[in-house]
Amino acid sequence: MLLSGCTGSGSVEELLSPPRLDGEQSEIYDALRAFTNEGITLKYPRSGQYRSAFVVTNIDNEPSDEAIVFYEIPNVTAGSSLRINFLDKQNGRWVSVYDFSAQGSEVESIMFRDLGNEKITIFVDYLVQSSSDHYTSVLSYNNGSPRELAGIRNIYTGLFDTDGNGTDDLFAISAERTSGITSVSIYGFLDGKFTQIGAANLNSGFAEIRNVNCGLCSSGGTRAVFVDYAFSDGSFGTDAVICGNGFFFLSPALTPETVTRSSNSYTPYLTCTDIDGDGCIEIPATKPFTQYEDSPRAEQLCITEWYYLQRNGTYLQKKYNSFVGTKGDYTLLFPDSWNDRVTASVSISEGVVKFNRYSAVSDATGENIIKLVGAAGAAAERYESEGYIFLGTSPSTSYSYYAQLGESDLAPTEEELKQLFRLQ
Repeated sequence: MLLSGCTGSGSVEELLSPPRLDGEQSEIYDALRAFTNEGITLKYPRSGQYRSAFVVTNIDNEPSDEAIVFYEIPNVTAGSSLRINFLDKQNGRWVSVYDFSAQGSEVESIMFRDLGNEKITIFVDYLVQSSSDHYTSVLSYNNGSPRELAGIRNIYTGLFDTDGNGTDDLFAISAERTSGITSVSIYGFLDGKFTQIGAANLNSGFAEIRNVNCGLCSSGGTRAVFVDYAFSDGSFGTDAVICGNGFFFLSPALTPETVTRSSNSYTPYLTCTDIDGDGCIEIPATKPFTQYEDSPRAEQLCITEWYYLQRNGTYLQKKYNSFVGTKGDYTLLFPDSWNDRVTASVSISEGVVKFNRYSAVSDATGENIIKLVGAAGAAAERYESEGYIFLGTSPSTSYSYYAQLGESDLAPTEEELKQLFRLQ
């Protein structure tokens, strides 16, 4: 149950006063105040589906809901002032049934999931004070009593069906500061017990996690969790944790060198995704068009290459060359006939990308193949009236895209172009 119009800021009096609640919510707050018997500050999760200090849901599969409240108590001299309270209804009234100190300084998020044991598991993610780490508390709740099944210090956690059995697992990434080792642990229920079911070390040396995605990595049904990360020099890479025959391992095909990519004004930040809709996740890498190889990175216009994993995640195979729009809202896949024969130029201010024939022998640009333009609102009407091919409107940016085909023998047909152009 989310509370609208609430923020984490305000005067001391506002923070110590009950939020504007009606009916059942007000009863929960009154029950909490009766238990604490002192002034409290409600705490709000910073991310996730539940953004209220009050979370009301059924966590024990009984007919009625339970309530979980995050709050802070003043004047704590030792330990954390952040607390979590569980409330249940008894004889039609909300009553605090369990209260304990939380394991961090702020609540990042709270999630609920059935991990295949027909019970609700609670995941509370906290920020660790004076650190960039998180602490994830995994809880069960039975007969009015929560129990911590695991406490995991980490830099990332997510729930994914890592092995394809239809049930989510907890995927956690942890960083050992002294050794520099970054590792993955996968947790789930095994024989009724919440336990670690897999582990692997990631390639070390990255500065931060940027995106985590889970899905098929090949048409053979092998699944993987793809971890996109950033290096301190501004480039990006990917690791893949493969699940094969119930075992987890780091794909040996992906190294910081094989799928390194960069971004600038012409190339947006790219993550692993199913770029062609075939159900398998592809991995991006960038390389400059031939004429831009000696340019500074900030000025390079890049081809985006897309790779996929084969042989149970152990072999990397190239699938496409492409150009990704400067706003990241479309991808133009290149036909095979373009390989090493095409260059491009971009005018960001005009929203125009031109693809031309290129000769490596003479280092010369030839005839125009495609002129691709993007426009929003009334500006798009110009291209509609001038006979450009309409390719679609991006749902993420509301830009409409149009193309004009050149006379080159490298130019696709209109139907082929619409197949090659993919909106994000």
